Amino acid sequence: MNLTVIKNAVQYRFNTFIDTKSRERNLVYKRAIYYKLAKEFTKEPLHAIGQEVNKDHATVIHGLKTFDNIIDNFWEKDYFNIYLDLKKHIKNKITLEMKQRDPNNYYKNKYRVKLLQNRKLYSYTKECIDMLERMGNKYHSSLKNKLNLIANDKNENYNDKRES
Repeated sequence: MNLTVIKNAVQYRFNTFIDTKSRERNLVYKRAIYYKLAKEFTKEPLHAIGQEVNKDHATVIHGLKTFDNIIDNFWEKDYFNIYLDLKKHIKNKITLEMKQRDPNNYYKNKYRVKLLQNRKLYSYTKECIDMLERMGNKYHSSLKNKLNLIANDKNENYNDKRES
């Protein structure tokens, strides 16, 4: 994510330019929201964040303090709710960019927990079948074959459901 995208999102949401030279309270709060979002979503230094809106790093520090002290869920609820909406919007934009850039990695991260759970379930099922074999169960070989078919993705019923 870059600073220009964040700046444009804030400007679009408020329908105003935040890089104009003004000390109006509303504009200061809007810039504070931009500073907070830029600090959260980029690794840019404060100087670069401020340079995007024609401010220096000290103004960015002051804007971040303004955000933490004034724009919160208690004092300026409207601005805080707009900040939360913008944050959600930018997160969605980041995930879409990641999905388009590297879809395999995106889905791998998205379903990582489910994959780990499936691995544990597979290991547990395999242990249960091995215990059945040690106990002399006559169905252990067919159960083991079915488990291997599912694990190797060669089960015809599963493939038919996935393709349709």
